[in-house]
Parts: sequence; structure tokens; C-alpha cells
Amino acid sequence: MAKIGYIRVSTFDQNLDSQIERMNENKVEVIFEEKISGKDTNRPEFQKMLDFVRPGDEIYVTSLDRLGRNYDDIKDTVTYFKSKKVKISILDAEFLNFNTENDLLDTAMFDMFLSLLSYIAENEREKIKERQKQGVKIAKEAGRYKGRPTEYSKDGKNPQSRLVYQSIVEKLKQRVPIIEISKDTGVSRPTIYKIKSELND
Repeated sequence: MAKIGYIRVSTFDQNLDSQIERMNENKVEVIFEEKISGKDTNRPEFQKMLDFVRPGDEIYVTSLDRLGRNYDDIKDTVTYFKSKKVKISILDAEFLNFNTENDLLDTAMFDMFLSLLSYIAENEREKIKERQKQGVKIAKEAGRYKGRPTEYSKDGKNPQSRLVYQSIVEKLKQRVPIIEISKDTGVSRPTIYKIKSELND
């Protein structure tokens, strides 16, 4: 079992010192670090960390938002760790660690945690949709709205994009975690969520 740390700040003028100190306090053996926004999971060191972990390892982050800013991203990342039998320790919120050594209790707590993240993510999506609708309405009234073409769709102009779209659809039907689909196809998480939403309409 390896202790693996992931530390991140959003900009180059911020420093990682305090997070590194926390990792050292917990005797973390391998640290993946980067200075990049957490708006999605397309982060080089983050992806390397996902590739590196093995069953039985334990991931350390100082806080939940180091994993990302998007609740869907966080939920999928935590689910991915769970499926790989990788523990996660959130140093500033130990009550979220679910490492009680009682499998039944850990599973129950984990499920409640995912439900909470799903609820928050859905609320955020609804707020974003509402803001987008308002923006489109204003743009239409001003005569500026033209919409934008969909790159990944069954009717896309680019044959390669159509193949990628079909691959995404198949993986979604097989219930492959979205974080893995994004990693395999190179398509951003928001785009995959959009495709998923369209399939469920």
C-alpha cells in the first residue's frame, strides 16, 4: 500500500508549501503537484495520479476542492477511487474519509456522501441552465444569438468526431464512469455530460 498525495493551487503565483507540509506530516510517499485550475479533470498531474494508483493505496488531499471545483467531477473521482479499492483521506474534513474499518458503515456513509454531491451538482446545473437561458434570451432579443455547432454528435460533419461520439454513447450505455470516458476519448467532462443528458431526454 502506498500513500499518495495530490496537491494543487489554481495559479502560478500561489505556492504549495502549506499543502506539502501537510503531506510530510502524514508521511505521504508520492506527491503529484500542479498549478492549474480545478474547473475540470483534464489536468496532467491529476491524470498521472489516476493512472498511478493501485488497489490498497491511499490518496491524501488537504481539502475536497483540491480534487476539483465541479461537484460532478468530485463525485466521479471519489466513485472511481472506490471502484479501484483506493482509500481517500481529506485532511481538513476527516469525517468524509469513510475509513472506519467497518465495510457496512463505510458504504452507507459513502452512499450518503454521493447523494449529497449529486444533489448539490444538480442544483448547480439548474442554476447554470437558467443563467444560460437568460443569456440566450437577451442575445436573441439583441439579434446576436447564432448558436454554435455541436462537434460530437451522430450527425456531426467530421467523421472522426462521429466515431468518438458513438464510442462515448456505447461507454455511457455500459455505465463506464464519465471520468474514464473522458480519459479514454480526450473529450471534456461537460461535453460528455451534455451527450448523456441528450440521450436521457
